[in-house]
Amino acid sequence: MAYDPTKLVTLKNLKDTATRIKTEYLAAIAASGHAIFQKAETIPTAEEAQENVLYLVKNEDTGHYDIYALIDGVVEWLDDVSINLDNYVTSEELSQAIANLGAGSVYGSTKTDLETADTEVINTFFSQEAAPTPKEGDVFVVTTLVDGVTYEMSSYWYDGENWVAITGNVDASKVIMRENITMAGNYTQVGNKTKEQDGTADFNTKGMSVAAILTDIFSKRLQPGTPTQPSISGFNLSGAKAVEAGTELEAVNYTSGTLNAGSYQYGPDTGVVASNWVVQRITDQGTEQVTSVDAASLEAGSDNNGGAGFIIGDMGGEGVVSSLKLKAIATHGAGVTAKDNLGDDSNPPVSISAGTKEKTTGAYTPYRNYFYGATTEKPTLDSTYVRGLTKSNKAYAAGTVTINVPAGAQRVAIACLASKAGVTKVINETAMNADVTSTFVQSTVQVEGANSYTAQEYKVWVFEPAVPYENAATLKVTLG
Repeated sequence: MAYDPTKLVTLKNLKDTATRIKTEYLAAIAASGHAIFQKAETIPTAEEAQENVLYLVKNEDTGHYDIYALIDGVVEWLDDVSINLDNYVTSEELSQAIANLGAGSVYGSTKTDLETADTEVINTFFSQEAAPTPKEGDVFVVTTLVDGVTYEMSSYWYDGENWVAITGNVDASKVIMRENITMAGNYTQVGNKTKEQDGTADFNTKGMSVAAILTDIFSKRLQPGTPTQPSISGFNLSGAKAVEAGTELEAVNYTSGTLNAGSYQYGPDTGVVASNWVVQRITDQGTEQVTSVDAASLEAGSDNNGGAGFIIGDMGGEGVVSSLKLKAIATHGAGVTAKDNLGDDSNPPVSISAGTKEKTTGAYTPYRNYFYGATTEKPTLDSTYVRGLTKSNKAYAAGTVTINVPAGAQRVAIACLASKAGVTKVINETAMNADVTSTFVQSTVQVEGANSYTAQEYKVWVFEPAVPYENAATLKVTLG
């Protein structure tokens, strides 16, 4: 009988409807045996109706099917299915569909020795009292379990008369050796296995799979080395560098940071994750915590010293630091167990331990400029005048600077910290490279840092010509 397989899903609807049938009627039906659904064109009479049958009769008014059953000699209305069952499978169609599927039952048994035949296991199973009768399509699985090791799982199919072995490809990891292998012969080594030239040796293979045996012979197991520890990436102090003493900073900013999870020689991923981040400010005045946050990564942030800001200086003072840097500390959990080169857990176990990792940024530090240049005026030789010359924008270092003297200049000056060597030679390149060092007179001046920061003593070399320079000149000044 033809049927539509897509309609089998409607059995769930029938089941849902059956659960709503009145308790007293279900009890009466259950007392007489199992009930089945059957469609009918009209409500059957008591003489026509059969016990254990739930009749589905189309109700033209509601468009649904009403359910009737023979109970105590009377056909009773039980409920309606509240769904349209037109063209849905009947019980006869369903029975035919299941029969056409050809599905058999699956049986199984276990034997605990290697000598008993599988056929004996199967025959013993079906010879038991109340044992089922095998039918075509049934499958029987025989498991061989000896000393806790599953040696074999064999399956057989019943063709209607005999149990036929089901053969096919078998993974080498499923084939188990029953005994040890004796290594013998005129050789000393096979892969990783060795013995004396003419001797014998036991290869303990009992209970091992063929795959494990071949791996043991041809693959040398190597344990992982020391793990690469987690480390912090990112997290830098923006703008950190040497700045002129007296530089004022309203706040300092740091970039985001992440924790590299580290690595194992043969894998897998370590699984290390940060759980907390602490940022510390480190200055010559000490260490203070800036922030602490429970997170896997650190977001970018800033530090304004509680609103006071910072002054980078070398002579002390309120709010002055001579060094300013930040440190990030990441707390992390332990890593998973590392694998060996063959993919098994390392032995002894290797893993990254829980702990902390740190990273310190570059620092803000102070320096004092040195100054040089030529002017057409000759004001008082003081801090203001010196700071008006060309700035080095870096700390003092031995070398050569070039001073371009304009026509009309009345003063050439070079100034540096009194603790430095300063000017050792001055060459006038526009006057046939004449050495004019001796024309410069040295004196000392107190010169302030940036933003009128505390002055330090500077040595100043000055040349003031009797008459202003008539023409531009180029001077090469050597600093020692």
